[in-house]
Amino acid sequence: MSRPMTLETGSQNEFLARPLRETSVEALAELFTSGAKPRDRWMIGLEIELLPFLQANDGPVEHPTLARVLDHLISDRSLSPEHESSGLLVGAKGNGIVISLEPGGQIEYASRPYRKLKDLRLELETFSDAMKASGAREGVGFWAMGHQPYVDRNTAAKMPKARYDLMRRYMPTRGTRGLDMMHLTGSVQCAVDYSDEESMTNKVRTAARATPFFSALTASAPFVGGRIGEHVSERYEIWRDTDNTRSGLWPEMLDERGLTFVRYVERALSTPAMFFLRDDAYRMPEARPFAHFAQHGFEGTVVTVSDFIDHLTSLFPEIRIKSYIELRGADCAPPREATAIAAFWRGLLDIEASRLEADERISALSFADVVTLQAEVARVGLEAVSPIGSARRVVKELVDLAYRGLSQAAPDCAECMLPLVERAERGQSLADEMIERARSSSIAEALRLVEI
Repeated sequence: MSRPMTLETGSQNEFLARPLRETSVEALAELFTSGAKPRDRWMIGLEIELLPFLQANDGPVEHPTLARVLDHLISDRSLSPEHESSGLLVGAKGNGIVISLEPGGQIEYASRPYRKLKDLRLELETFSDAMKASGAREGVGFWAMGHQPYVDRNTAAKMPKARYDLMRRYMPTRGTRGLDMMHLTGSVQCAVDYSDEESMTNKVRTAARATPFFSALTASAPFVGGRIGEHVSERYEIWRDTDNTRSGLWPEMLDERGLTFVRYVERALSTPAMFFLRDDAYRMPEARPFAHFAQHGFEGTVVTVSDFIDHLTSLFPEIRIKSYIELRGADCAPPREATAIAAFWRGLLDIEASRLEADERISALSFADVVTLQAEVARVGLEAVSPIGSARRVVKELVDLAYRGLSQAAPDCAECMLPLVERAERGQSLADEMIERARSSSIAEALRLVEI
C-alpha cells in the first residue's frame, strides 16, 4: 500500500536520523514489530492500478491530460493535490485514501483500511465511478486489467517524476523486463494485518505457496501489442525477470524458520541500493548492497535509518512486509472482482482454521516447485500443473476454504467473495474470458469486460 512506515513512539524522528551503522538489525526489525495489532483490530485494504487510454484511438495518455483528469477528481471529491518538486501534479490524497500517477500513467488508488469488505467495495466502486466521470471529461477511459493491450515500453506514456526517471536508468541494469513492469502493468495489491512475528511468518509462508495458484485464477493480461500474447498473464511473466534480487518469491518465505522480521531486514540490507535522496534529488549509487553504504556512507554523507526506510520502498517481493502484509500476486480487475481478491486473502489468512487447512493441502510444495509453477501459470494460467495437482483444482480448493471460513466467521463479508467463487467453479479466469471473446469477436470487444 502507498503508505509510509512509522513507529508508534515519540522518539521517531530521533530514530530515523540515527546512523544506520550504529543501528542493530534487531532495532530495525522494530519497524515491523510496531505494526502488530490484536486480532480484533485487524483490517483489510487494497490498491488497484487502472490503465488509462485515449477513447478516440486506444492510445497512451500523456501527463498533461492525466493531470487534468486528476484536477477534476480532486475538485469533485475535495482531495488535496500532491505535486512533484517541479510543481507538476502527480497525485492526490484525503479522507484516508492515496491516489498516485505510476510510471506509465497508471492511476493507483490505495484505499483506507476497513473492517468490512462491503465498505471497501463501496469505496472502490465510488472511486471507479468518479474516475470514469473525470476521465470522460478529457476523453480518457480506464481498463482494470494486468497489462496494456496496445502500447509497448517505447510508446507508453512516461510520467515526469524524478524517482521514475532514476528507475528508468536503474531497471535495465538488473533484468530485461523492468521497463515493461513500470510502464505497462496493473495489479490489485491487498493488505492484511498480523498480531505478532509468528502470525506474520505463518501468513507469509501460506501465501507464498498459495499465490501462484491464485494468480492463475486472477489472470487478466493476455494481450500484447494488439494481439493475443503467449501468456495469459503477461504481467506475471514480466515480474519473473524484473529484478530477481528485490522481487518475486524468496526461499526464506517458505522454509521452516520462515521470513522473520530480522530476516526481512537482512534481505533488504543485502539488496543493492537503487537510490538515495539528497538535497531533494534522487541519486543512483554504484551497484553495491545497501549494507555497504550503511558502513561507508554515500557521497560523503551518513546513511541513516530514514534512508533504509526509503530503501524498503524499492523492494518488490510478491509478498511484502510493512506494518502489514502486502499480497501482490493478482492482475488488476474491475471493482467487484478486486474486492473479491481482498476477500480471498482475508478468508484464507485471517481465519486460522482456513490457513491451517490450506497449509495441509499445499505444504508439500518446495521453493523450486513454486518457482516452476510461476512460469507455467504466467503462460497457461489454470492449465498449469503442480506436483500437488492442477492449478484449476488446487485454487478451487483454496477458494472454497477461504469462502467457507468467511461464511462462518463473517457472513456479511463472504458475499463479497462470490465473483471469485463463481470463477473457480467455472474454472475460467478473466484472461480466459477475454481470450474467448477476442477469438469470437475482437480484442476491442474483449476489453469491454475490463473497462470501468
